[in-house]
Amino acid sequence: MNSNNTTSNSNSNSSSPNFSSISTNGNNSDYNHPIHPQQQQPHHYQQQQQLYHQSKQQQHLHSNRDLSHMMMMNNNGHNNGGRGGDRETNQSSTTNNDQQSVDDIKLFVQPPSTSLLCPIHNGLFRDPFIAKCGHTFCRSCVLARTTNNSRIECPIDHTQLADNDFFPNLAISAQIADLMIYCRYGLTKYNGEWVPDENGCKEKIRVASKLDHEKICDHAIVACPHNNTCPPMKRYKIKQHLFIIQLTSRFDQLALKLEAKTNKYEANLRHLLASLEATQNQLSDTITDLNMLKKNTNMEGLEIVDLKIPQLKCKGTFTGHNGPIWCMTVTNGMLISGSSDTTVKLWDLATLKCKQMLSGHTGIVHSVAVIGNRLFSGSSDQTIRVWDLETYECVAVLTDHDNTVCALVVAAGYLFSGSYQHIKVWDLESLKCVETLKGHNHWVRALTVSGGYLYSGAYGVVKIWNLGNFECIHTIQGGCGSIYSMAVASRKLLAGTYENTIVVWDLDTYEIISKLGGHIGAVYTLAVSGQRFFSGSYDSTIKVWDIGSLICVQTLNRHTSSVDSLVVHSGCVFSGSADNSIKVWR
Repeated sequence: MNSNNTTSNSNSNSSSPNFSSISTNGNNSDYNHPIHPQQQQPHHYQQQQQLYHQSKQQQHLHSNRDLSHMMMMNNNGHNNGGRGGDRETNQSSTTNNDQQSVDDIKLFVQPPSTSLLCPIHNGLFRDPFIAKCGHTFCRSCVLARTTNNSRIECPIDHTQLADNDFFPNLAISAQIADLMIYCRYGLTKYNGEWVPDENGCKEKIRVASKLDHEKICDHAIVACPHNNTCPPMKRYKIKQHLFIIQLTSRFDQLALKLEAKTNKYEANLRHLLASLEATQNQLSDTITDLNMLKKNTNMEGLEIVDLKIPQLKCKGTFTGHNGPIWCMTVTNGMLISGSSDTTVKLWDLATLKCKQMLSGHTGIVHSVAVIGNRLFSGSSDQTIRVWDLETYECVAVLTDHDNTVCALVVAAGYLFSGSYQHIKVWDLESLKCVETLKGHNHWVRALTVSGGYLYSGAYGVVKIWNLGNFECIHTIQGGCGSIYSMAVASRKLLAGTYENTIVVWDLDTYEIISKLGGHIGAVYTLAVSGQRFFSGSYDSTIKVWDIGSLICVQTLNRHTSSVDSLVVHSGCVFSGSADNSIKVWR
């Protein structure tokens, strides 16, 4: 190069270009832009050529392709001036990503050095190539200057260059990659200029890290991964958005379940009303027939007596517990109750007063059983406590269970305790666990004993165990959901279920005799006395049933919350409820 050209270019570069005019994707055709001093040093060409070949060897790449092949396509993959057809260049994904990173930069942290600006389009270099004459240009800018004879003319000093006179300027590319910029998701336009957005991303990142950062930026605008109708939103809002979608879906499911329950209750109510109307009509017809009989047989002077089944009435209430009463038993003139308040209370049946409170459990007392002067209480604290009813002292704590003790029953010299998926058998003398009965797949909430057999109920299954050898002799499956209570009466097995019904099986054939409806809540407790049995429910009522006909003969409804426990003694029915009270019916 001549010295005059050098002087002229150096003087022209003495004043730095205005930052606001710097473009990263412009296409200015003014070729008289001042030349940067480092672009007039041909020895840089040899350095970049060396670096390029070293880089190629380290990456095990193929030899440099003919520049004429590169001229077939511009940066966007389209034809250059109608030459070269539609073949795509085989540029590496790294080069394309770097070029894309440069193309959509909105704002630099510090203005880039003028040495990083292309002298042709007055913007930041995109895919910079250094020529043999020492000048560096964007690849696309050089290709635009290709002459008709496929020669390339340096736009600065008009040197004619061959295809192999260009190599990537790795030093310039590295400097551009290290420039610090604002994340584009942290910018906003103000008076036509990009400025930092106080509500956007605060990150300042290297150009080389731009694409990687944007893939994980919390402020990037993304689409909902579950519903393409949702509007785009910032990435950090996706988690909350998905939670709302899941919550909405859950609400919709609950609404459908509630609607189904409501329809079922309405159907039950219509059935009850229809039954009541039919009964009233039958009574009216019966009275009419009796009146006709009196008239036709000259019995006008006789009074017709309305024969009814004896009706139970509430005779008193025990109060003192500070939580729902889950279990009860009666022994030696005392009523014993276990509660959510973690205590066991002993009540005098004559005075209806609490005579003793037993403390020690740290969880809900779900079950009690008594034999002689020993009381057993099972709790959600996973223990069974053994109490002396003469001294009211806890004499032992059985700790073999690893879950809530749901049910207790005493028979044949053993204590049986139901928990999750199994039943433990305890020797009453040694208080040691001698057997574990397995086979259930869910909570064993109901245990009852009759005729030398233990009956256990869980979800959809009833098992019958021989008390002599603890073998399961029969399994009844299906016909019910979760079983909460069981009783045996007149060769009938009764099971109160979560599905609001009482399932009745014939113990000779193990076939279902009937499913008794009427309750509108889970049947938590059953008790048998003579030819009647009683059922307590979540619907806060107690129903009285005739065992022979399986007909409900009375409904007791003095409780204000679910009835969780029933026990019958000396003609009285005792009902424990979640309203924290025990009522006496006679």
